[in-house]
Amino acid sequence: MSSLLFPTIPEKEFNICLVGSGGVGTIAALVLEKSGRARVTAVLRSKFDIVNEQGWDIESVDHGRLKNWKPSRVVPAIQEAVFGPPQSSKLGSSALPTGASTPYEPAKERYDYLIICTKQLPQKYDIATAVAPLVTSDLTSIVLIQNGLNIHLPFIAAFPTNATMSAVSMIGSFTEGTNKIKHIGPDVLQIGPHYHAGVKDSMSLERTQTFIDLYCAGGAKECILAPDMPKARYEKILWNGAYNTVCALMKMNVGELQRSGTRNTLLMPIMWEIVAVAKADGIEIGKEVVQYMAHRSPETSTYRPSMLLDREAERPMEFEVILGDPIRVARELGVEVPVMTTIYELLKLVSWKVDNGLQETN
Repeated sequence: MSSLLFPTIPEKEFNICLVGSGGVGTIAALVLEKSGRARVTAVLRSKFDIVNEQGWDIESVDHGRLKNWKPSRVVPAIQEAVFGPPQSSKLGSSALPTGASTPYEPAKERYDYLIICTKQLPQKYDIATAVAPLVTSDLTSIVLIQNGLNIHLPFIAAFPTNATMSAVSMIGSFTEGTNKIKHIGPDVLQIGPHYHAGVKDSMSLERTQTFIDLYCAGGAKECILAPDMPKARYEKILWNGAYNTVCALMKMNVGELQRSGTRNTLLMPIMWEIVAVAKADGIEIGKEVVQYMAHRSPETSTYRPSMLLDREAERPMEFEVILGDPIRVARELGVEVPVMTTIYELLKLVSWKVDNGLQETN
């Protein structure tokens, strides 16, 4: 029973827009909806028609099997998620969601959080500019669940009065077929605020902690506050810079790479180069972290990393943020990284072949 002193708490307090609803983004949307506190608008592109009609069929290690699942709202493009007219006839009469009213203020047409789960392809597009219509100054908090090192900088520059945070995800999740999500590795997320002059540190931390609370309430395996996000990003690149890149280059899954004997001769040398770059950048990564990243996947693993899937589908690969960024930092700081540079240049050749329509051979 509600009253002026004890009003009923709205079922869903937070209005969230998620851009990039692939394997990682769809599980994030599911987790946030399951919290019972969030209404999610997911921006889809090529999958919009099938997901809008049939939803996602999800097989999840964390959430079980879900048939025909979709978030509160799906739209085919960023402009369709923006508040106010015009709205595409494709969406029918579905009204735009609004932030829930509170005892102190009416419902608001805005997003509390904007989550970016797209691939980081700075050589292809500027995502900070693309999502600008979704951001309300001073209010919308930006969450980056993406690969790379300094991915927050373009968003802080574009939205200087908005809290910005980023997350390192160790999930194993990918799309399969027309509308299937296979979530085979638990959803483990480290997230931390990027403090900057335009937002009080206390506010950035508060918005980050609220997001963590939502994510934990939705049944993720783990979502924790990262005390040192730059370090967490370098540690994630240890695995991505070795396994993700070499699997894509050689068209091998993780287990095949492990069994091939190249862990000590190729993969770990890449990791040690990344450790050297991090150290020159003021970040210490312990030997135990390298050992964990090198051995965390068993030789029986059939996991096919994202860059391998992208190469097979002739989609753009994330080699610029996974290898290009640390190589550029190494160059600035005078660190030699010959193994990383070789892998990077070979991936650029593969990308050039795809961009120019040359036939891939097995």
